[in-house]
Amino acid sequence: MKPALILTLLMFVLASAALAQEPPPSNAPPSPATGVAPLPPAPDTSGIAPEASAPPNAGSAETPPSDTPEARETPLDADPFDVRVHRRLEDYNQRRAQREVEMNSYAEAGGSDPGLERYADPRKVQVELKDELDREQTSEQLANDYAEQAREVLSKEQALQDFVAKRQKTLDNLRKQNATVNRQDLEVALANLARQPDSPEVQAQMRDIDRKLSEAERLEKELPARQARAQQEAAGAADELAKLKELEQFYEKESKAFAADALSAHNNRLGLADRLEYYLVRAQAEDVLEQGHKAMQSVQHLSASPAVDKTLNSSGPAPAPKSDADLEQLKNCIQQSGDVQACHDKARQAQARERGNP
Repeated sequence: MKPALILTLLMFVLASAALAQEPPPSNAPPSPATGVAPLPPAPDTSGIAPEASAPPNAGSAETPPSDTPEARETPLDADPFDVRVHRRLEDYNQRRAQREVEMNSYAEAGGSDPGLERYADPRKVQVELKDELDREQTSEQLANDYAEQAREVLSKEQALQDFVAKRQKTLDNLRKQNATVNRQDLEVALANLARQPDSPEVQAQMRDIDRKLSEAERLEKELPARQARAQQEAAGAADELAKLKELEQFYEKESKAFAADALSAHNNRLGLADRLEYYLVRAQAEDVLEQGHKAMQSVQHLSASPAVDKTLNSSGPAPAPKSDADLEQLKNCIQQSGDVQACHDKARQAQARERGNP
């Protein structure tokens, strides 16, 4: 790789690692993630499928998935809960199927041509990063959907609980009314007033007692039906309340499960980012080794020319041996001056004059 190519790959890995090390997502709707640079294209990608051989667009590895593969006329938030969940899963499965085709094409290319493997592996990891990001965000959306539905069911539970309490109160009131009304006392009072002398006061009291007696008779006839209806409504509401509680627990369980899936996908992205970093380090090492192998093959040591070797190996004139007089002069010079080097120089100069050398 050229240095610029290594720099591009390094920028991609650092951006992927930074994204993967973000904190786990909250329950808020996912926001678009930061894009990353594409991996450098392989020198020869003839074995890779057309859609896989082209380098991904910048930012495609970390662009949050759209709600649908194609434009939808109706936004997801406007759909009922079951339709919304079905659409999310359907769209996710379509996107994942496309990514699996792309990953398989890289795997086939790397298996058929070992030279492409070093380029196919990081591309596969890049697609896997996209897949885990999509799974994380889709799982988070589904967790929010189920949590919202659980809250809605909880509000319906509260309404049913209030209704059951209201019907229980109605039953208590009906029992109290039945206990306070005594037809026999009213009949006795009416008979006693009928024996008294006729007067406006007696007539008014009789009309009042007769009204109460008629009301008591009507209440006595209607009371069993009213009590049965109130009991039936309370029992039915209690049964529906139990079912709603089970449904709420189901929604909460699914919400937690999707939240766990989102966390799992987030952790997987951390591992995939580490894997991309490994591919970068290995690519750099392979580049250095490739350059080293080329350098080893082209090594050429520089040797001395034959003339140099001949000159160095030829024998020159042997130095003339020093006479006893020369040694005596050298000895006296050293004793007088103490400078060995200067004395040796004088001795050599004297010998050179004797030989006639300048």
